[in-house]
Amino acid sequence: MSSASSQTVTDVRWSDAFSWWIIFRAAGRSFSPTIILLASLGTLGTWAGLSLADRIGLAGHNPALIVIAGDSVPDAGVFGLRPSQRAMPGVAALGMKLPGFLSDGVRLVSIPFSPTATTREMASAFARIGWVVLVWSIFGTAITRAVSLQLAGEESPGLFGSLGFGMGFWMSSFNSVIFVLLGMFALSIPGALLGLAMRTDIGLMLVGILWPVVLAGSLVLSILAIGVIVGWPLMVATVAVERGDSFQAISSSFSYLYQRPLHLFFYGTVALVVALPALVAVALFGDVTTSLAMWAASWGMGHDRTVEILTNLESTKGSLGMDLLLFWRQCIDGILQSFGVGYFWAVVTAFYLLLRRDVDGTELDEVVLEEASSATSA
Repeated sequence: MSSASSQTVTDVRWSDAFSWWIIFRAAGRSFSPTIILLASLGTLGTWAGLSLADRIGLAGHNPALIVIAGDSVPDAGVFGLRPSQRAMPGVAALGMKLPGFLSDGVRLVSIPFSPTATTREMASAFARIGWVVLVWSIFGTAITRAVSLQLAGEESPGLFGSLGFGMGFWMSSFNSVIFVLLGMFALSIPGALLGLAMRTDIGLMLVGILWPVVLAGSLVLSILAIGVIVGWPLMVATVAVERGDSFQAISSSFSYLYQRPLHLFFYGTVALVVALPALVAVALFGDVTTSLAMWAASWGMGHDRTVEILTNLESTKGSLGMDLLLFWRQCIDGILQSFGVGYFWAVVTAFYLLLRRDVDGTELDEVVLEEASSATSA
């Protein structure tokens, strides 16, 4: 064999070969106190708004309206809107077994787009969705900004710097959802006009003949609906990384989602695999911290008093001191639950950087800085 025909690999850029390793780095950032605090504040804000909605009497969930996922059985008419129940029962069953928080989110999103939803139920669902989007337009933008700068090797903006960025750019993240929804409602007007004709049997027959055309047109609505539900976190990341506006966020997220869906699925699978040890580590840290605090105090309280306090703590009955201990335990619970939210936004930042590289060829460490932005405007 001639030396000219033989080739030897002398250099391998592992960062290019395993670029998805950035997901591990992003996951590590979720342990940052700044990210945990931002996620906790966002979770608290979400809970406060939804609790207020319950107190003022906004309509709750109607199980019969769930057409995508849920653990209750909807009426037979709703099953007619889910051909996958018959065509692919195994795949449809997976959708019924989503984790609790995902299932709740799917329920909430599905209600306003259900054909059998009342006006009150739609208004309630849109109010709740709007509040959730508003809160995480602030805190999601703040978290993704902080994580993107850290992944790029820049100085972390800290809690107040990140929150200030989120407060300054939340409208771009929020409006990206509003603009897509407005587009969906505009495109649904022809369907509403056909619906008027369907009030009569003759009109129903005529529309039935034209139904394939209606289904073809609804494909556009499906693209927009899936794009805004799945792609909204990418919209938030676009605003945070690029300091972009709503239209750039919509364009980038839809482009990355539909051009590289399998890449996004792979990145999501990696993030789920990484999530398990991360959640275990956080849970262990929280349990050990709480146990050691009570263990240290037990040396002074004695065995009987310690057992009494722990028993009352579980029953949530006791004096003001017990109420205070219960309050602080609930704070720890909230922080632990918020870690998963912070982890989600952290890895979403990595997803965006990876998809941007896959589609546009942009380097992973390119983040638009304030200095660059001000210099350009000058």
